[in-house]
Amino acid sequence: MKTNKGKLVEWFSAERMHEMSKNWLSDLNFIKDEQLFLEELITNYTQKIIDNNDLERAQTATTALYRTKRGNEKLINSLIKHEQELEVIVNGIDELEEENKYKKEHREFTSKISAFYHDYKAVKFEIFSLIKDLMKTDKMTHLIK
Repeated sequence: MKTNKGKLVEWFSAERMHEMSKNWLSDLNFIKDEQLFLEELITNYTQKIIDNNDLERAQTATTALYRTKRGNEKLINSLIKHEQELEVIVNGIDELEEENKYKKEHREFTSKISAFYHDYKAVKFEIFSLIKDLMKTDKMTHLIK
């Protein structure tokens, strides 16, 4: 490990970087499925959204969901390419400049993935909050009848 301008920089082994990338890809593919579920959830509650005048809130959440879907796809494609480039580290040939470039890219992925997870969790929370509010309203309507 080295320190660089007060930041701790960790140099991972090729195996560790491979494991991290595999885990990220697994998480992102799960999120991809989850995003389909969230889309379907919003679609299923469209009439209640309209009835409760929550259209603007739903549109904002849907726009954010589509933004995270695009971001997720970009990350998946970039990570697949990144994984394929791991050979630079494990090929046994000393290519210091290429290896350092790969490690730098990997560190950047760490930040990108973390920021994406944070953003996605906020979007997911907003969608669940919207649906929860709609369900409460629906439940209250049924109790009144």
